[in-house]
Amino acid sequence: MLDSIAFIPDGNRRYALNNNLSLLKAYSLGFDTAQNIAEWCFERGMTEVTVWSVSTENLKRNPTELQIFLSLFKDRLELVLNEERIHKEHIRVNVIGKLDLLPEAIHAVAKNLMQTTKNYQDKTLNLCMGYGGRAEILDAVNRLVSDKKPITEESLTQALYLKSSPDLIIRTGNTQRLSGFLPWQSAYSELYFSKKLWPEFNRKDLDLAIEDYNNRERRFGL
Repeated sequence: MLDSIAFIPDGNRRYALNNNLSLLKAYSLGFDTAQNIAEWCFERGMTEVTVWSVSTENLKRNPTELQIFLSLFKDRLELVLNEERIHKEHIRVNVIGKLDLLPEAIHAVAKNLMQTTKNYQDKTLNLCMGYGGRAEILDAVNRLVSDKKPITEESLTQALYLKSSPDLIIRTGNTQRLSGFLPWQSAYSELYFSKKLWPEFNRKDLDLAIEDYNNRERRFGL
């Protein structure tokens, strides 16, 4: 059963170029896609959706482009905070990653959002911001060392930003790699790569990915 799904939303800038759109418009459409996809996944009975929103590498992009993206992200986080569906369906929102790398205004909204939804348990939406897989593992190891705790598979898992593992990871943009996304958690995740660019990824594309997943036999290394 597909319970937890994760997304690497690739292709916003290429979509802008291909369709003669501004980055502002393309990123805005990308945020719309993320919202729609999360809603569709929850409607299909999944209880956890994870979206890689901002990588540590993304934070090194052109300052003008980065400002456009981060400003939009702050606005969208504020909309999520006031979204009736979040509270009606008891969706817990986690913003995970190196939040200290983000502007203080985004950090503040993220903390408020997590605090407001922390007791919701029916569904979970994870937004990975300032996230890098190697950094996540290094932070977990350093935390265990600092706390003088033994480093085992179980203790390391519990020290990660994200302690669960997705059943399926979908990457858009016709790129077939994970680029450091959830390296620990994805050990036995199924992978699906779509040729669609993120702003054009729709419900039918999601259905095709889920159908493909349902036709696979998960063996978990056995």
